Amino acid sequence: MKKRSIKTLIQLVVGVVLLGLMVLYASKVLERKDAYEKYETFFREDNDFDVLFFGSSNIQLMVNPLQLWNECGITSYNFGNTSERLPVTYWTVKNALEYTNPKVVVIEISQYGQAEKYKDMYSVHLAWDRFPLTPTKIKAVYDVLSPEDPRYELLFDIILYHDRWPELTARDFSRTYSKLRGYASSHEYIPYEKPKLEYRIDETAAETEGVMYLEKTVEELQAKGIQVVFVHSPEVNTEDKQARINAATITAEKYNVPLIDFTVMEDSLVDYSTDLSDTDHVNIQGATKLTHYLGEYLMDNYDLKSHAGDGSYADWDADYEEFRAANDGVQVTEAQPEAQ
Repeated sequence: MKKRSIKTLIQLVVGVVLLGLMVLYASKVLERKDAYEKYETFFREDNDFDVLFFGSSNIQLMVNPLQLWNECGITSYNFGNTSERLPVTYWTVKNALEYTNPKVVVIEISQYGQAEKYKDMYSVHLAWDRFPLTPTKIKAVYDVLSPEDPRYELLFDIILYHDRWPELTARDFSRTYSKLRGYASSHEYIPYEKPKLEYRIDETAAETEGVMYLEKTVEELQAKGIQVVFVHSPEVNTEDKQARINAATITAEKYNVPLIDFTVMEDSLVDYSTDLSDTDHVNIQGATKLTHYLGEYLMDNYDLKSHAGDGSYADWDADYEEFRAANDGVQVTEAQPEAQ
């Protein structure tokens, strides 16, 4: 009888383990692959990153870590994410720092003064789905999302993706991922004129909840000895929007953080007639210019050393060559109007 009980117990344990593995596998197959493809290289890096970039899609299309590697020999990751608000950025930074210890964190501030905690559930999923379930991720979900929001989708994403069976493709069974370290590029342009804006500051923007999260981000990074830089990408802004972003100077001065604003910079570096893919984002030509500028700025102002020639970074060389081969000679073309 005793032997039979032990055998039953073993069968039960094995069954539970097998069920758990099946659920885990199903979860990996059913989940959307956007977050995995964008962030997997971050989790596979053995060395600490020198620089991390955070913010909205403005910086995602603006900074190319592989170019920074080729030109400066520094390693970086671009966490720029579509429509990301500053409270989401705060928690993304906290999650990322559990896996790496950078010397510099660059925060893009086009969302400065926005009142909402997050734009939509898609952007939050893209920001956090790839992070493992940890106490920090749980705190992030319960802080940013309200009780009325579908919090459990972010903690156990199979709840959201369980019915994706009919739309599965070969991509869902593949574990391929981007080697671009978070960067995304556009090869189209829309011609604009650089706006001539009267400089003013909307001081009410500095009083929003999102700015409170930005200040917490800066305080916690500086407490860890991590340097912080604010950047704002070139945009075709209204005076009201730019006045809101100009208020970031209040936070920058409060914490002695440099602010590089390419929109109001006298020499904005980019050509508005050829280097923007829309009013908010640069294309690959604009990104090449801005990445070069930021690389020189970071190397000149912070204690960053080149890892060029170090064999433990060989995959960076290989991935840069792959990027260069795919993009050299590719023409940037004018975007075609959308069909009505």
